[in-house]
Formats: sequence, structure tokens, C-alpha cells
Amino acid sequence: MDVRTGQLTILVRQMTALRNRESSSRVEVYSIEYSSFFNTVWLIINDITIGYAFGTFLCENDEVLARLMRVLAQDVLISWLQWALRWLDSWPAGLKLNTELSRFYSGTFVDLVDVWGSVLRHIIFPHLTTIIYTFGLISAFGALLGVHIYVCYAITRIVYAKVLWGMGSLWRLFRGKRFNVLRNRTDSWEYDNDQLLFGTILFTLLAFLFPTVLAYYALFALLRLSTILIQASLEMQLAFMNHFPLFALVLRVKDPWRLPGGIYFNFVPDRVGDGSRSANLGGMAVPGARATLDGNSNDSESKGSQHLATTLVPVLENQPVTFGRIFFQYTRLWARLASHYNPLRLLKSMLLGRFLAPIPRYEIRYDRAGIGIRSVDSQGSSS
Repeated sequence: MDVRTGQLTILVRQMTALRNRESSSRVEVYSIEYSSFFNTVWLIINDITIGYAFGTFLCENDEVLARLMRVLAQDVLISWLQWALRWLDSWPAGLKLNTELSRFYSGTFVDLVDVWGSVLRHIIFPHLTTIIYTFGLISAFGALLGVHIYVCYAITRIVYAKVLWGMGSLWRLFRGKRFNVLRNRTDSWEYDNDQLLFGTILFTLLAFLFPTVLAYYALFALLRLSTILIQASLEMQLAFMNHFPLFALVLRVKDPWRLPGGIYFNFVPDRVGDGSRSANLGGMAVPGARATLDGNSNDSESKGSQHLATTLVPVLENQPVTFGRIFFQYTRLWARLASHYNPLRLLKSMLLGRFLAPIPRYEIRYDRAGIGIRSVDSQGSSS
């Protein structure tokens, strides 16, 4: 809805600019406004058409889709997750975790998943057909089915981050360092024997508990990352559909001259004796470009009236906008998505215990990512 609101706002602004053509005497500016306006109209019409077709498909197959979603949610989000938690509690792959902490983690999260499974079975699943028929399959509904994964991830992330922070502080204690919060730096500090002994005990305790904390955090962090990637793929498809330059692409293929991207001179041969082409095109003979049709120069001098010399006439041609400039908004959009979902950045965030969040929708909204070739030409004119 916010995307459609942004498109309608831009559509009204472009319509006003097209009506006030006298305010912009430049032809290229008017051409950009014209292409952007009809490209927005095409996007809205195509979105309504595709949305109606997809909505009809959902309404006709709501029972089948509801049954499929119930099976997937029960098998993957509930049963498989409980099996994975019990598997971690049984020393997987020979990794001996802390028994008491692992049992606490496993029991707590298994009960939490079971509670959410009961909510799905008794509240959401009986009305799943109505939800699909009324609202359709949206990304928010998919996130609703994975609320328990989000809660478990938030709990394990907080514990992991606190343990990591505590081990870092105790490691500075062993080195005789202390973090100065006033100057935001690490300074040297002298600790007494009691402080060193107490720090050693705490560090040993955290070191033995850290593998268990890491194992459960890794499980839910990977599940959270998978959920974000699924949402990101859906957001990318919607964003690319909302920014597809359909009208500009059709004009580029059908009438390239309606998308001027510059001019260039094309030198074509012309007969000086005729002069009709030079007169029509306003061309000028290029010095040194004259050549005779006959290879014998002596004969040409004696028979100049019978042989017509040729010249190269510069003809002004239109340079259409390149396909790279038409799809420039895709480059900007892909740069935003690639920077946010960079694998190295996500891996670093996971290791440091930072919260994994999808890209905000306002970062890939229609009015922020650019429209057609308007943003490209505006940047070109400013440069």
C-alpha cells in the first residue's frame, strides 16, 4: 500500500509537470517527464493485472494452499525444530555440552515451540483458508508463522552477546587492562590478587559454558538467517517489479529516437555535383575528404564535367539512451540490497551477536530508488 501511495503521489507530480510544459523549454527534460509518467502508469496497470490474476489463483486454490501450509508449518516449524533441540541435548557429533545448561535450553525451547504449535493448531490453522482467501499470501503472514523462532533467537542472542562481552572483559583483566568508558579506550590497570582470582573463576565458568551457548545460538541464528533470506527474496522480486522500466524499454526497442541520449555526426558520402543531399541535411564538405570516382587523375582533370567527385557529409544523428541507463535504477537498488545482505557483513554480525534484521522497506521504496531514466538523466545533467 505504501508503494502504491508513493507511485500515485509521483504520478500527480509528473502530471502537473507535463501540463506546465512552458515552464521547461528544454526538449530533453520534457521527454524525461513524459517517459517517467507513462512508465509509472504502465507499472500501476501491470501491478493491478498481475495482482488480480494472482488473487484469483489464491481464491480458487485456497483449500489446497491452506492444507499445504499446515503440513509445512507442522513438519518444519514445529516437529523438526523440536527434534533439532533434542538432538543438541544428546551430545551431537561427539560434542559434549554442559549437561545442566543444555537440558535447560532444550526443555525451555521445546516447551515454547510446543506452546506456539498449540496456538497454530487451535487458533490459526482452523481459519487458514479464510485468511488466504481474504488477505492472500503475504510476507507478514509467513513471519507470523515463525514468531517462536524469532523469540528463541532473541533470547539466545542476548545470552550469547552477554557471555561474549563478559569473556572479553575478563580477558582484559588477565592482561592488566581496563576499558575507560569516559575516553572510550583501553587503559592499563593494576588489579589485586582477589580480583584476579575472582576473574579467573568467572572466566573458567564462562569458558566451559560458552560451547553450549554457542551451539544453541548457532541453531537459531541460522534459522533466523534463513527466514531473512526468504523475506529478502520476496522483497527483491517486489522491488524489481515495482521499478521495471517497461515503457522506456518498449520505446527504446520500437522508437529509439523518442529517448534521446545525445547526438553524434555520421559521415556519409555525397555527390558534390548533385548537392541535393547536402542542401537537405545542411551538411558541409569536409576539407581533404574529396575523392574522384575515376582512378586516373589526368583523365579526371580533362573530363571534370563528366565525372562527379564525392565528399563526406556530416549528418546529425540521434544517440538513443543505452540499456544500461534505462536499467540504472536496478543498479542502485541492487547496490542497496547487496550492501545490506553482504555475506561477510551477516557473518560478522552473527559472530559478534548483533541482531539480524531485514532491510527496511523505506530503503527500497519506489520514490527512493528512482524512476525509469529520470534519475539517470538528472545525474548526467548535474555532472
